[in-house]
Amino acid sequence: MVQETPSPHRDETAFFDAVEALPRDALSRLQEQRLLPMVRHVYEHSALVRHNWDAAGVHPRDIKSVADFKRLAPFMDKDQIRDWRDEHDDPFGGILCIPPRDVSFIASSSGTTGDPTLFSWQWGSRDGLDPACPGLDPDGPSSFWPNTHRDLWQMGVRPGEVIVMLANRIRGPVFRVLERVGAIPLLLSHEPDDLCAFLEMSRRYRPTVLFTASNPFIHQLEQLASETRVDMRDVFSSYKAVMFAGEPMGPRSKRLLESWGLEGRIFNQTAFGDIAVAHECTAHDGMHAHEDIALVELVDPQTGDVIEGDGVGELCVTSLLNHVDPLIRYRSGDMVRITSEPCACGRTGMRYWAVGRSGDEVVVDDRTVLPMDVWGAVEDVAECSAGLFQIIRADRHMPALRLRVGHNGTGDPDAIRRRLIASVHAAVGLRPEIELVPDDELLKLGPPNKIPRTAKQ
Repeated sequence: MVQETPSPHRDETAFFDAVEALPRDALSRLQEQRLLPMVRHVYEHSALVRHNWDAAGVHPRDIKSVADFKRLAPFMDKDQIRDWRDEHDDPFGGILCIPPRDVSFIASSSGTTGDPTLFSWQWGSRDGLDPACPGLDPDGPSSFWPNTHRDLWQMGVRPGEVIVMLANRIRGPVFRVLERVGAIPLLLSHEPDDLCAFLEMSRRYRPTVLFTASNPFIHQLEQLASETRVDMRDVFSSYKAVMFAGEPMGPRSKRLLESWGLEGRIFNQTAFGDIAVAHECTAHDGMHAHEDIALVELVDPQTGDVIEGDGVGELCVTSLLNHVDPLIRYRSGDMVRITSEPCACGRTGMRYWAVGRSGDEVVVDDRTVLPMDVWGAVEDVAECSAGLFQIIRADRHMPALRLRVGHNGTGDPDAIRRRLIASVHAAVGLRPEIELVPDDELLKLGPPNKIPRTAKQ
């Protein structure tokens, strides 16, 4: 039997714990060891999962292996969670597996792709981090985001270092993660009033990590630096890592960070199917899917068929540790490219690259367009350099490419529109219809760190 994840060490090796370099066969055995009790636990306690499984004629006694699970278990998605929430007046969407009174912390998704859904945590009895997960060693890893501990360690974070943490909807658990690695959180927000504080705190306390930057935050920093003439290379001189999250990094944001001396120290973060988050390592060659906390599958978004081996498809994940609100065969809507080849950093788990969301693409004249396809073209127009835009997508197939684009309020609108049309046409071969709006109007549409990149109207 494969042993559970060893306790984390604090020496100067690259890995936070040994599971990061497990051989594939040992990792597969560990997944099965964790999956089978999880299936029984979720069927017993999750109303939505039990409903789905009963409707499909599947019972946990039918699941004796990972192969059985992949063959028999039905999928779930966020729309099912929302529908259960609305139909049963259950704010947790039918996935909470503990009594609500035992929940320690509630957060929500950002809501940029629809109504926000809830995430729940329960601090453990030993130190507030470890789970009482059925079938798992109580001295094993944390039930929430043990991958983040590992990723911070791999980026070079060590006990006693200061990490700037910009407020987000999952601030509580992230705070606990930083405590777990022995770091000192310095709490700020994405709000404009905290920009000056960020500059001052960075120079006074010399943090080593920013958790996390965003396109709007970087753009606002650029504006403040221009007004105050502060040396941004000095501000970021102590940082080992700037983690970027919320949405894909715009090309201009990347160039700005590199001009501030951060080349090679920018680490992208993306969703790991609403189970956790995933990060790049120092090799900067894909996001690491820590497969001891989630079973990963690739699904054809149109047919629902499982795609075997490496390739491109919709990311589907199953919780292996989370006993509070686990997701089982959860179709994330995120299109990714996956490889199971070992990483140059030495880790053996899967890596993936975000391609886009399955609901974000628009097809015009048989050409598929995703937000990233036009991002750089929008940023290249000076008055629109904040990169704030939306693709107007009433349906997947549209007669024309329609864009709503933010601008900074300077220049002639007709001239800006002409340059945008030329820039986007050069990028994707389509002449878009452009609606210009002030940057501030688009920023109101989402949380401070991102906006919805598609809209129905």
